[in-house]
Amino acid sequence: MNGADAVYLGGKHYGARAFANNFDEAEMKQAVEYAHQYGVRVFVTVNTLIYEEEIQSCLDYIGKLQELDVDAVLLQDLGLAMLVRQRYPNLELHASTQMHIHNREGIALMKELGFQRVVLPRETGIEDIREYAKLGMNLEVFVQGALCVSYSGQCLMSSLTLSRSGNRGECAQNCRMQYSLEKTDMYGTQVLKGKHKYLLSPKDLNTLSHIGELIDAGVYSFKIEGRMKRPEYVALMTACYRKAIDAYMAKEPFEVSAALREEMQKIFNRGFTAGHIFHEMGSHLMNPLRPNHMGIEIGKIVSFTKDKVQILLTKQLSQGDGIRVLNEKEDCGFTINRLYVNGYLVKQAEAGALVELDKTFYAQKGSRVLKTSDCKQLLDLQDSYTKNKRYVPAYADFTMQLGDHARLSVMDTDGFYAVCESIDKVERAIKTPLSKERIVQQLQKSKDSIFQLEGIELNVDEQVTLPIREINRMRREALEQLANQRKLRHPHRLTKSIALPKQKEMSPLAPIIAVVHTKEQYEACQKAGIAMIFMYEELHDKLQQGYVRTPRVMKQAYPDEFVMIQENGGSYAKRPFLCDTSCNIINHHSAAFFFQRGARGVCFSLEASLAQCCEIVKAYEASYQAKGNFIYPVYGREELMLSEYCAINAIEKDSDKKQCGLCRKAEYALVDIKGQRYPLLCDKDCRMHILNAQPRNRIADIKQAKQVGITSFLCVFTKENKTQCVDILQKLRGEV
Repeated sequence: MNGADAVYLGGKHYGARAFANNFDEAEMKQAVEYAHQYGVRVFVTVNTLIYEEEIQSCLDYIGKLQELDVDAVLLQDLGLAMLVRQRYPNLELHASTQMHIHNREGIALMKELGFQRVVLPRETGIEDIREYAKLGMNLEVFVQGALCVSYSGQCLMSSLTLSRSGNRGECAQNCRMQYSLEKTDMYGTQVLKGKHKYLLSPKDLNTLSHIGELIDAGVYSFKIEGRMKRPEYVALMTACYRKAIDAYMAKEPFEVSAALREEMQKIFNRGFTAGHIFHEMGSHLMNPLRPNHMGIEIGKIVSFTKDKVQILLTKQLSQGDGIRVLNEKEDCGFTINRLYVNGYLVKQAEAGALVELDKTFYAQKGSRVLKTSDCKQLLDLQDSYTKNKRYVPAYADFTMQLGDHARLSVMDTDGFYAVCESIDKVERAIKTPLSKERIVQQLQKSKDSIFQLEGIELNVDEQVTLPIREINRMRREALEQLANQRKLRHPHRLTKSIALPKQKEMSPLAPIIAVVHTKEQYEACQKAGIAMIFMYEELHDKLQQGYVRTPRVMKQAYPDEFVMIQENGGSYAKRPFLCDTSCNIINHHSAAFFFQRGARGVCFSLEASLAQCCEIVKAYEASYQAKGNFIYPVYGREELMLSEYCAINAIEKDSDKKQCGLCRKAEYALVDIKGQRYPLLCDKDCRMHILNAQPRNRIADIKQAKQVGITSFLCVFTKENKTQCVDILQKLRGEV
């Protein structure tokens, strides 16, 4: 009702918001029909990684979505995508931001796989958007809502520290928790700028004032994040962006006024930022003070007694509003039930008034008071989708000729068409003929339907008549037929059987595959006789030995030689490669996808247990009649987050200078409130990699892994010195 062209829905399974109040089948059917009647498309999220035992049930679920006539499904899992494309060839597919498609190769890959749209990462800059828009793929961009500090689909922090996987829709929002930044150098260890702030908590994305730039850049679809927000939030943000887009397309002015911005702040904000799209950094991007709704400031506590608290208002306050008082010890929030001015109960007080509240909370003089919900605003927004109606334009053709049945044809702007004839034939009027004006008047009584007749053509004989009740019936039935036709948008979709190609047998890989970050780690591996050693390009350039492990964010062209890739776009050219753990292989069809594109070996996802890995190997051999080169990760500090935001630079330099080099002069770590230390690694592109507090050692799993045919094992060294590397490699050698 507020202007969306499409809506995202989540079902009870497989969506990236597992804790939302998602739709069951009956609710989904009702929602799809309702949206379609108004010309709104429905996209359903299936944007999680799919476990081995879920593949068939997930395919069946998508088949049910096709039956329900959803317009598209949003996917993350490449193995699932490969199967869906075969089984449901007419179903529109969108690549979720969870798929981490962020470069030209990734977009080309999605195009080749038959995807119609790519949802770009929130980290994609406006310049890259312009370039990608030239590639012939519909691009969807986040314009409003919560920001993840890590690249979506690449965050394991919730999964590996709290056993709630973001790749399964269960994110525990570690980025909204408190951390301090610890620095260790030749002078010792110190905590920078105080303890336990919300160092990983971004502000909320708001690009309303940049809509014209995004349209000009070639953005096809604007995405508002809000499936965990209240409906009033969705209503307001949708209406704002609808107005901005329409104004720009009509070459009319649109201003994000202070009043409009305040309306947006009241409904929900953590502070607003234009985000990575427009290269916001540091304090312009992050809110280290609070991870929750900031509302708007409306005053301060000036005094209090045993029973009352006095607040000097800078903005209006009403009964029913929600407020939060910011105290040194602990914030307190509540709804205003009684509001006093000069000792009298009032419904509303204006800016400048000294108001009193009952003292039911801890109060401090000087404490700031925020309005976190505005009763009148919420009621107005509720009216926008409960009382206001959105009408579908339609056109009518009414024929009434003597001796024939009257005929009413109605057509909408989407080409749907309905006809209704009168039961009785048209008769000559004995006294007063039915006027054209009266016919139009009756046909325009369509407010009880979803339609508004924009034009009515009449072909009416002179001196004829028809009962008014018959015209009313014809109108109701024709418009009802038209509304029912609009519910079904994809009547001719197909369901086909899936044919799995037999895979080729592969030459076995080396039993131990190592990834190193330093020269001494490389030397330790070389001395231990490790044949396959991968490293980032800068170390490879220095050593001129080993193999390149390409970055997880790959903006430059891929080298032609054999590499280890860390993102899906690396598989586009079908050169020989290995898949690292960040390719999120957690079922055997995902592995098959990469093998078909030239992978000589694939690493299991770091979220896969040993039992899951064994099942993947067995299922692959059964389905594809071949053995695959599977690589089991046995040692290393997992990368928990990958971020364009650098906490080191933000705190030490307030992000006023990229390439600051501080990470090369000292060791840094994030420390949570329990004292867990998460080391930070920064790469040559100033991206921050948050490592797990402790290395994970699964060398003891090797014996069982080998029993199912896993013959290669991955060891990743990050912070280890030469002695530690040698010790780990000796233990690994003993098991392999």
